Formats: sequence, C-alpha cells, structure tokens
Amino acid sequence: MEKKLNFKVCGLPAKYFIPFFIIVMASVYLGFMPKVKIYSNDAGTYMATSFVMTIAFLMAVGGLFFWLGNTIPIVNNYLGGACLLPLLGASFLNYVGLVPQELVNGTKVLMGGGFQDAYIAMLLVGSILVMDRKVLLGATARYMPTILGSQVFALGFCMLAGLITGYGIPEALFNIGAPCMSGGSGGAMTTLPALYTSLAGEDMTHMAGQFLCYASIANVLAVVMAAVGGAITSKMKGLNGNGDILRKQGASMQTESEKRPATSADYAALGSGIFMSFCLYLLGNILGHIPGLSVIPGLAWTIVLGIIIKCTGILPDSLGDNCVYSMNFALKALLPMLIAGISINSLKFATLAEFFSIGSFIVIFMAVLGAFIGAMIFGKISGLWSYEAGVTAGLCCCNIGGSGDLAVLSAANRMNLLAFASISTRIGGALMVIWIGLLYPLFH
Repeated sequence: MEKKLNFKVCGLPAKYFIPFFIIVMASVYLGFMPKVKIYSNDAGTYMATSFVMTIAFLMAVGGLFFWLGNTIPIVNNYLGGACLLPLLGASFLNYVGLVPQELVNGTKVLMGGGFQDAYIAMLLVGSILVMDRKVLLGATARYMPTILGSQVFALGFCMLAGLITGYGIPEALFNIGAPCMSGGSGGAMTTLPALYTSLAGEDMTHMAGQFLCYASIANVLAVVMAAVGGAITSKMKGLNGNGDILRKQGASMQTESEKRPATSADYAALGSGIFMSFCLYLLGNILGHIPGLSVIPGLAWTIVLGIIIKCTGILPDSLGDNCVYSMNFALKALLPMLIAGISINSLKFATLAEFFSIGSFIVIFMAVLGAFIGAMIFGKISGLWSYEAGVTAGLCCCNIGGSGDLAVLSAANRMNLLAFASISTRIGGALMVIWIGLLYPLFH
C-alpha cells in the first residue's frame, strides 16, 4: 500500500495553501508589492519591500522548499533536504532573477535588522533551559576536549588533502581549509584576512570573497554530512544518542522537557518566554562589551547566563518553561522562512561558482570530514555520544556561523543542541584562529 502524500506547508493543507501562495506570487510578479524607502549612509536611498511582503514571500517559498526537502526520497533522509532545499532553492531563484531587487533589499533589511538574532536568542535560551541540570554540567565539562580533538583531525586531514591534490600543505591549510573553520562567515571575511595581513606583512583583504566561498561550500557539506551521518549511525549501536549528548546510562537531554507540554494555550506565557530570551541576549551583549569580559563574545555570554540560571535554579522552572515555548514557536513557525532569508541574503551562487574547483572541493571535503570524525572519536573518549559530538563539536565548526549552525542542526534533527553548536562556532572558531596563527610562521 502506497503511503499517502501529506501536503502541509505553513500549517495549511494544499487546498488552502495554494490560494494563499497565489496571492503572494501575484503581489510579487504583478507589481503589487508593498514597498518602503530605506535611507542608508552607505547605499544612499533605495526601495525595499515591507516586512509584510518580505515575510509572506519567505514563508511561502521557504515553506514549500522545506516541505519538498522533507518529502523527496533520499534527499530527505540523506542530504538534509528539509534545510538544504530552502538554502539552495531560494538562492537559485535569486541567481536566475526570479526575486525582484526590492524583495532582495527587503530580505536584506529584515535579516540585517536582527531577525536572525531574534531567532537565535529564542532557540539558544530555550535549548539550555530545556536541559536536565546534571546532564548540562556533565556534557559541558566534556565538550572542550572534543572540540580540540576535532580540530587536530581537521587540520591533519587538510594537510593530507593538500598533498593529494597537489596544492601543497600551506595553500590547502591556510587558503582553503582554514576559512571553513574560523568562526563562520565573519571569521572567513574579516578575521583571517586581517590575521594573514599581519603575519605576511602585505594586504590580504582581497581574499575575503574567496574565503567566504570556501566557507559556504563547507557549510553545504556539513549539512549533507549531518544528514547522512544521522541516517548511518542510527543503524549502528553505540554511536547515536538520539538527541542526547551525554553518554550516561539513564541521562537524557529531554528529561525535563518530557514533563512539560511543548507549548501552552497561555499566549502571555509565550510572550514572556520571548521577552526573557531577548533580555538574556541583551545582557550577554552588555557583558561582551565590558573591558576585561570582552574576551568572551556576547553570544557566548548568553550561553553562560543560561547555564547559570539553569544550574542555580534562580529562575523557577515554571517560568523557564516559557522560554522553551518560545523556542518551539521559533522551530515550528519560523525556521523555513529563516533559512530562505539566509539563502537570499548570504548565499551567492555566482560566488560559489567563481572559486570552485575539484581540487579545492576535495580539500574542503577532507577538512569537514576530519572535523566530523575527530569529534566523534574524541567525543566518545570524553563520554559523549559520537554522532551528537560529531555534529556539534565537528560540523558546527565548519560552517558560516550562526545560520550555519541552524542549517546543520536542522539537517541532523538536533536543534536541542544549539547551545553546544554555538560554543563550537564562537569559541571553536577562536581556537582555530589561534592554531592558524601558530602554524602560519612554520610554513612561510
């Protein structure tokens, strides 16, 4: 008996979604898009779609691609399709000119105005407060050695790939592999070029575009490996924790979430969860700008604050539950549109093609694979589940930053591990920059 196709996009079955989808497309392609005038010191005055138009388009397109990615065989289970299709599909629509410039500008305003930060704030705080206190403390203590082990493997695989492809170790390590592991797109575009300029004594800022291209390729590979690795390890005993990260009999990341409903009919509770999540994000930002404390980025401070609140119990669980409701709201309602927005705003097909070569792809693939395998091995040694460690400490060190973390965790179906993924991106990226700073003089 054939399985019935279940069409539901934006929470709507086909007969209701299609008419609403037509309204959105008619607004876009028949010249009815609501627009606003944006004033910018850098770009002057330009027209952008309003939030209503921008969000409706991203929800429609992102939701449709998300459903297709979840539905197409092989793509859904092995290629991270639910996340990969909105990521590549929306970018492709933009590349072939099917997204009007005003809508591109509107997406830029929405994403550049902090929508992604709002999403991450809700997910980050909720993903910490949903954890069991004992599991949270035990997993964190075992996590840093896993990141370091992952990076050693990544660097080693990168050097090996340099020898195999003929690039040589220096080119493969510093100009192809390092941009993929330097703390996201910001590290690839700014940190590494500045570091190389200082180490080489000549201007290397022109390499920012190339570095971002390689980081974007690594991001896609990390998403695919997360999905493929999940499908493979789920059939292998002792490698997959099914969402738990701490490898301990009877310990579960979901211990406390099982005691609470996923959401609440009290919308004031949902609102308070959003409010508290945003406030903790703001407090983390404040701490990240205080002299002496600024060595830790603001987002990392948000993680620390969440851990302190959870471990001390200074915020009652009844209120902490509200942050979990806001996390589930972000996951269920906003993820497809977020991925589509990231795609149109950040992922450029033309740039990917410009610097792409088979040799560079092999180096990037080996670097990401090394990070994944290294994290799995050291994670198991440190008392973590191998797959969960590989995804967070390994693959989340090899993407374009916060949005890459969301993409990888979505493909792995491990959104509850966002706090650990964020540690990998921020602190792991900083550690990788230190590694590169130490190694660069040895090869030049």
